[in-house]
Parts: sequence; structure tokens; C-alpha cells
Amino acid sequence: MLEADLVRLSLGLLFLIGLGVLVRLRKRTAGRLLMLIGFLHLLGGAWVGRGPLGRIVREGFFGEADSALGHLASQMDKELVVWFMLWGIMTFIFGQVVAWMERQGKRPPALIGWELMIMNVMTIALYPKGGFWCVLIPAFLMIKAAGKQEGDIAV
Repeated sequence: MLEADLVRLSLGLLFLIGLGVLVRLRKRTAGRLLMLIGFLHLLGGAWVGRGPLGRIVREGFFGEADSALGHLASQMDKELVVWFMLWGIMTFIFGQVVAWMERQGKRPPALIGWELMIMNVMTIALYPKGGFWCVLIPAFLMIKAAGKQEGDIAV
């Protein structure tokens, strides 16, 4: 657990540096923050999950993340690291969509920001030392920006 906590601390510092840079740029901040969070999630997952990822590659790749939904204890770490990495990829892709919308002068509906906020508050309650705190910032930025759009439900 010490290694994972040191990785979280290192990634937290990288997030704060990235946050500072993105705030100074003031362009497509919510989308770029989500991309940063997704990238850092992948980076942390690749480091902490390097053992299971190595086994996936060595053992043939195809079908290597199947633990029969948690029933094969010897395979669960590989399944977990794949889902962990997939969350990072999906967050990055979502950030690309939000940044693209921001570049077009559009904003995601406030409802998306609220859903992102609620999901992460619930996750923080379950896992307080995780990085889900970071996602609250782009969620708030999306809610705030959407409130300025004509015809949007700012809730």
C-alpha cells in the first residue's frame, strides 16, 4: 500500500502543476482537466499495475483479463488493472469531447456536470484517498459554464 500511496502523492503533485498551467491558459479548462486526469490515471495504473500488465502480455494478451467476474482469484488483479486503465482511457476521451465542445463555443449541459459531481462524491465516500476529488473541479466548471448558456437547465 505504501507504493500506491506514494504514486497517488506523485500524481497529485502532477495534477496540481497541470491545474495551475490550465487555469493560466483559460482555454477549454474542463475538457483539458478531464484529459489530464485520464492521462494521470493511466500513468498511475501502468506503474502500480505493471506486474499484472506484464503477465497479460507474457501470457498471450487475448482473454487474459477474464477472471470469470471475480471467481478466479489468480486472475483478478489482471481484470482489475484492465478496468482501472479503461477508466483512465474513458475519462481522457470524455475530456476530448468536452474540449472539442468548448473549442466550438458550446458547453455540455449542466446535467452532465451534476451527474459527474454526484458520481464522484459517492465514490469519494467509498474511497476517500483516491483521486476522485480531482474530478470535482471539471464537474464544477461544466456546471458553472452551462449556467451561462441560453436554454440550458442549470439545475
